[in-house]
Amino acid sequence: MFKKLLITGLALSACLPAAYAQTENYFGGNIAFLDYSEEGIDDTASLTAIVGRLGTTLTENFSVEVRAGVGIGDDTVDISGSDVDVELDTMFGAYARGGIPASESFFPYAIVGFTRGELTASVSGSGSDSESESDVSFGLGADVSLSQNLILNVEYMNYLDKDGSEIDGFSIGMASTF
Repeated sequence: MFKKLLITGLALSACLPAAYAQTENYFGGNIAFLDYSEEGIDDTASLTAIVGRLGTTLTENFSVEVRAGVGIGDDTVDISGSDVDVELDTMFGAYARGGIPASESFFPYAIVGFTRGELTASVSGSGSDSESESDVSFGLGADVSLSQNLILNVEYMNYLDKDGSEIDGFSIGMASTF
C-alpha cells in the first residue's frame, strides 16, 4: 500500500503543468510526543518517537512527503492490575500537505495521508505481543522559515484511529531545503 501511495503522489506531481510547479525538495526530522489509547483501557501510554521526513514542494500551496519513525520512549500502563510496557517500534507513511502562506515566513497547513505503525506490549514474565495497524492520517501544522534553507515545523497528527486504538500527538522539528 505504501508503494501505491508513493507512486500515486509521484504520478500526480508529474501531471502538474511546468509553469505552476515550483519544486523544492526538503528533508528533516521531528521529535513526536504521542498518546496511545485503547478502548476499554483507562490508562493512556505516552510515547516518544523520532521521525524523518523527505518531501517535495510542488506548488506554493501543496507538497508531498514520506516519513519514517522509530520509538525512543515507551510507557507503562495499568491493565487490570498488571503493569504493561507499551512501545512504538516503527511507523511510516506518505502524506499530502496543503495550505496558504500567511506571510513570507509562516505557512500553516492541513495534512492528510496514510500511516502504518507497529506497537509492542509486554508484561514482565509473561512475554510480549506486537501488532501492526494502518489507517488514514490527518492533522494541522505550521512551518516557520528561520532562514532561506532552514524551517521550524510544529504539527498535530492523528496517525491511527482504528479498531478502538488511537495514536495521536504533537511534534516539533527542523527541515532543510535542497
